Amino acid sequence: MPADNCPIYSVRSLSYEIGDKRVLDSVSMDAKPGEFIAVVGPNGAGKSTLLRHLVRVIMPPKGAVLLYGKCVTTLRQREIAAGVGYVPQSSPVYLPFTALQFVLMGRYPRMNPLVRPDDREAARALEILNDVGMADFADRRVDMMSGGERQKIFIAAALAQEPSVLLLDEPTTYLDPKHQRDIQRILQSLHRERGTSVVAVTHDINFAARFSDRIVAMKKGAAVYDGPPDGLMRKPRLEELFDTEFDYARGDGEDGVFAFPRRSL
Repeated sequence: MPADNCPIYSVRSLSYEIGDKRVLDSVSMDAKPGEFIAVVGPNGAGKSTLLRHLVRVIMPPKGAVLLYGKCVTTLRQREIAAGVGYVPQSSPVYLPFTALQFVLMGRYPRMNPLVRPDDREAARALEILNDVGMADFADRRVDMMSGGERQKIFIAAALAQEPSVLLLDEPTTYLDPKHQRDIQRILQSLHRERGTSVVAVTHDINFAARFSDRIVAMKKGAAVYDGPPDGLMRKPRLEELFDTEFDYARGDGEDGVFAFPRRSL
């Protein structure tokens, strides 16, 4: 584990190409312990590709991505999983496991692979399900759940790894407002009450502005902004990022500004 003032992740001049298209263009950023970072930007900006490099779903160039000060290309997958929980954008729908069984699978970095989970591990998995409001679903099959319910189970499985940083790719996409709010509250609680670092790719700029400490904005594969939310949520920066005009408003009891795409006349 790194010292408190050392980055969990360090990304240095990370570039990535598919054919003749540059998907990532010399991206650099740090993620420090306890930070909530939102990665925003238009479709095709490279946000999800960046996240996949962090967990080595895509193998980064040597030295371009450091985890706890070590090049991720030199780490075993079990070492990465012990420190990093990852919730991808597209998760399998057919999962013939109960919620409890699925969360127990997330315990593998913390368990002896030759030993079956015991009652203590099952109790820990049930505790994690309770943390995300899904304890009553412990015996229900994951593929029999709604999209919002499944998303909570995927987050619980990532938390079962006991990570110091949680990476999420569009955690609230396609969810109804209630489940969006539930996921946002879970992430807020993890960040504020437990000190878990969070890096979340999102299209929801208002969620990013409301809950994150820092926003990294990407466009055409490059990081074009890295700073506090209020520095992005204003003209002309936000409108240049998304190539569209916005209307701005303040919510009841909110300090920050909310932005909404301007209606065409």
